[in-house]
Amino acid sequence: MAVNVLIAETIHQAGIDRLRGEPGIVMHIMPDTAGPEELAERLARCRYEALIVRSKTKVTGELLAKAPHLKVVGRAGVGVDNIDVPAATRRGILVVNAPGANTTSTAEHTIAMMLALARRIPAACGSMKAGRWQRQQFMGTQLAGKTLGILGLGRIGREVAKRAAALGMNLLGYDPLLTPDMAHRLGVVLSSVDEICSQADFITVHTPLTAKTKGLIDRDKFAGMKKGIYIINCARGGIIDEEALLEALNDGRVAGAALDVMVHEPPPANHPLVNHPNVVVTPHLGASTEEAQADAAVEVAEAVLAALDGRPVRSAVNGPYLRGLLQDKKGYLDLCERLGALFTNLYNGGYHHLEITYAGEAAEIDSEAMTTILLKGLLAPLTPEVNYINAGLLAEERGFVIRESKSSKSAGYTNLVMIRASVDDVDSAGFGAASSESAAGSGGAAGAADLPAIRTLAAHLTAEGKRRLTDIDGYSLHVEEQGMMIIARNQDKPGMIGKVGTVLGRHGINISFMQVGRKRIGDLAVMVIGIDQPLTAEALSDLRSLPDLYDVRVAAW
Repeated sequence: MAVNVLIAETIHQAGIDRLRGEPGIVMHIMPDTAGPEELAERLARCRYEALIVRSKTKVTGELLAKAPHLKVVGRAGVGVDNIDVPAATRRGILVVNAPGANTTSTAEHTIAMMLALARRIPAACGSMKAGRWQRQQFMGTQLAGKTLGILGLGRIGREVAKRAAALGMNLLGYDPLLTPDMAHRLGVVLSSVDEICSQADFITVHTPLTAKTKGLIDRDKFAGMKKGIYIINCARGGIIDEEALLEALNDGRVAGAALDVMVHEPPPANHPLVNHPNVVVTPHLGASTEEAQADAAVEVAEAVLAALDGRPVRSAVNGPYLRGLLQDKKGYLDLCERLGALFTNLYNGGYHHLEITYAGEAAEIDSEAMTTILLKGLLAPLTPEVNYINAGLLAEERGFVIRESKSSKSAGYTNLVMIRASVDDVDSAGFGAASSESAAGSGGAAGAADLPAIRTLAAHLTAEGKRRLTDIDGYSLHVEEQGMMIIARNQDKPGMIGKVGTVLGRHGINISFMQVGRKRIGDLAVMVIGIDQPLTAEALSDLRSLPDLYDVRVAAW
């Protein structure tokens, strides 16, 4: 069956060729003269599974609502502020971009803008073209020995740091996600925004435009800067307060600014910053190289194709980076998803605060990806709409508070994934709680009385890559991956295993293994039984009627 891809804006021919070379892909390219109404009409009328845009097209929630078959939106570039990502997430639509395509071109443009600003090249060029020779009027400043403050040390910020270091600049950097080790390798001194403003000779911004970064450099920040500072913005308009920048330029606090981006693009012809003598401006050229445009088009085309094929996409904006895990760490994906599903099966309701611990080798893997996968497994029994894209959002909407932690120690295992949950409501806290099911067996209340305040579930991967369940509420177990199994609490007393085996044998259900985890002789224990045939309703009822057997549940592992 053909898959329809709509390209709403002109992209580089290399990306079109990549899509055209894929069997089963049918491309529809809209003319640049088409407006938003025509785009909405086409999405509503035709069955499009993918939409590719650049920066002009506004992909709103209203537009997405008109495209019921849409699976992926691709942005041929980095910024996705023209796409309503939460609306796409809610609809289970993957949003992908091309984050690596313009890294080099934007970093080079930043350095070029900084040099042009420091050496007053545009003004000197204009003077020469006007027939003047004014050497003394265009005295500049050199970069070597100056301090550059970099706000945002993602891909582009790091590349700028490398190039600035090669020019002999001292580097200060702000990025809450950058580790001290990475900063050290870049030669960057991690600093606060205020520290950078007070110490830097040049400041360049490389953050995305978000609610937190909008107006990141405002009047207060300008007031704390060294007199004669230079400001460069090749990231997004709005990160720097334009009115505050104009004031700082006019009062001499800022010696000059280089702007590749503006709040409103294109800006009006009479924009005071565009016409300011100490401002160098370019029309959003950071990604405007032949190489960057080709790379962006190919990168987004391949991301869209991967998404349509059901393969993980590294550049998913509203999904975690899963490709590496799926290739050589696939066992952790299965482990996390099944552990999440088992948790919900055992502890249905009654918890909202989860701490997920990754220990040993598991601590070295992308925890965001694994947590998303775990949440997908955890929510799957509760809502059919959950997927890898919206799992985090749905968990948040359901009131889950998730905390991740990592540890080099893993309780004697090479790796371990553990879920800890605070019980908010004992009456609905699931496995081991007093309920109509557990109370069916005598002593149901005793099981509830022993309910721990913190529920735990842990598992690890064996050397052979198999899942092994190691802990249920502090009871030590060694349950390797299994189809269906029965999990129950029982009073640790002679004859219990025999009684359970008798019931299962009477119903023609074969036992593949049986394990019991206990803490003290004669106390409550946890029994796990592997079964080769489905557990019938009658068999389940008979098990739940056994004395001293509590909260019998059937689960997959």
